[in-house]
Amino acid sequence: MSFSTQLSAHCEEYVHLSYGGYSFVLPYYLGGKNTPAQIIKAISNWAGTAQKTKDEIQRYITNNPASTGVDCSGLVYYALNEASNGAVRTYFENKLNLPGLLSYAYGISAENLTNAAYGTKITAAKNVKSGCVIRFDNGGHILVVDDILRDSKGNIKSIWYTHSNGSKGPHWGNITIGDASKDLNDAAQTWNDSAYTDATAKSYYNYTLQLDCISKLV
Repeated sequence: MSFSTQLSAHCEEYVHLSYGGYSFVLPYYLGGKNTPAQIIKAISNWAGTAQKTKDEIQRYITNNPASTGVDCSGLVYYALNEASNGAVRTYFENKLNLPGLLSYAYGISAENLTNAAYGTKITAAKNVKSGCVIRFDNGGHILVVDDILRDSKGNIKSIWYTHSNGSKGPHWGNITIGDASKDLNDAAQTWNDSAYTDATAKSYYNYTLQLDCISKLV
């Protein structure tokens, strides 16, 4: 399975958490670094042996964000690290001089994951690849690109990303590309996100970064 395919699958673990044959919406939780497996374990421990309806389970998830939620860097670090077979963790443990310490519970901040010292800025939509991270709000928020859609001639048509924010939790968004030679906040591009208007997304946008530890995988 390719890096890009794995990344999309790990993002989907958060966007559509699967449990008991159902798909659930997860909440945002500031400081939340719960992995999908930990969230499923929390639900399972609460459910016990009693039969619970989908609505009951969803209410539990919504009302217990400390054990079922995830923040932006928790989602991105997990998805990128799993898809890269641990390359992201190893890279940042070396860069931050934290050998053996960057578990998912003690992760990497959005600021570090989008720091230009750890990668190359991408300034044209046509050069964006799966695994690129998008810096928002001066490092206060992070999104991860997990799919690129192209036309039959290979021209980029849209960029899909995943993130978790305070109003919508883990979800997908996309950018319709009107001019592939321009950056993602250019007037030619249109952001489609349930959490933001196009104008709001562009106002938060700082830059897109391809991390050094990901560049050889895509």
